Amino acid sequence: GLGCEIAKNLSMLGIGHLDLVDLDIIEHSNLNRQILFTGAKMGEPKAIVAARKLQEINPNIIVKGYHTSLERLNPAIYQAADVVIGGLDSMNARLNLNAQCVRFRIPLVDGGVSGYHGHVYTIFPYQNACYECNPLPVAENDDMAACTVVGIPRKRIHCVFKGDMAFREKFDRDPNPKDLNEINFIQKVANELVNKHNFLPEYTVDDIVRIIDRHDPGIITINAVISALQSHEAVKILHWKKGHKGLGEPIQNYVVYNGITMKFYHIEKKKNPECSQCGKHVRRVSIKLRAHSPCENIIKILTKNGFKPDPELEPILTLQDFN
Repeated sequence: GLGCEIAKNLSMLGIGHLDLVDLDIIEHSNLNRQILFTGAKMGEPKAIVAARKLQEINPNIIVKGYHTSLERLNPAIYQAADVVIGGLDSMNARLNLNAQCVRFRIPLVDGGVSGYHGHVYTIFPYQNACYECNPLPVAENDDMAACTVVGIPRKRIHCVFKGDMAFREKFDRDPNPKDLNEINFIQKVANELVNKHNFLPEYTVDDIVRIIDRHDPGIITINAVISALQSHEAVKILHWKKGHKGLGEPIQNYVVYNGITMKFYHIEKKKNPECSQCGKHVRRVSIKLRAHSPCENIIKILTKNGFKPDPELEPILTLQDFN
């Protein structure tokens, strides 16, 4: 839900060029909180439809949509950006976006929501802490924003959320975790997707109960607050880069919003001089490879240059580059 709100805000403010990136497709459940998809067909790419709608809203700006993942996005797009705005719902995606922004020294205005809470954090590479400076010691959470439940499942857990949503759409109510028939309905839908998208093993009844009792709904009012803050910070950065400081200095603290108490909390994140992305010992190397060279050759060359693979994380490979 953040992406649509941010894109709408920036287009109406007259930001000259917007690049929208999203791998998801439109489903019926998006329509209650993502206004750019009104009148669109189910199954159409979100980024393409949103770009088309924004061009109608403001024909004086340039909007391009990319129906792809961040990992497959041409890095030249990052390099050409003045500011990057993230409305992601997983830490792995944030770390990938963080890496690209640090690489090209592009400010990243990140935002996220979970139930009645949200955050905004602007990363200025090599100035304040990036997301790798103090990585969270926890694995990917089962909780998932509602906008990721729909569309193409990207992770195994999404299959259960789609089964949960299928139940709600059919019966127009929440499933009862204590009703075996209802759990079996969700399990059947989930495991069909698990097999279709090769996310084996299948889910058990206990797995389904544990998951559907935990995830938070997407709340449009919280989305509106966080997306507005992100949009405003992005505009401040654009003005600041041109030497216009009338809007004030961009905030470098991690800002948390509590929708229950309507209070904001500013948290200072310490920069880590040993950070693997922006630390003082970071080294970047150029590698020349033959066409069709296997990926393991890259790992071998990096190892010879003194790099060590992280045993807890899979390597991230950007498929296209401008070099």
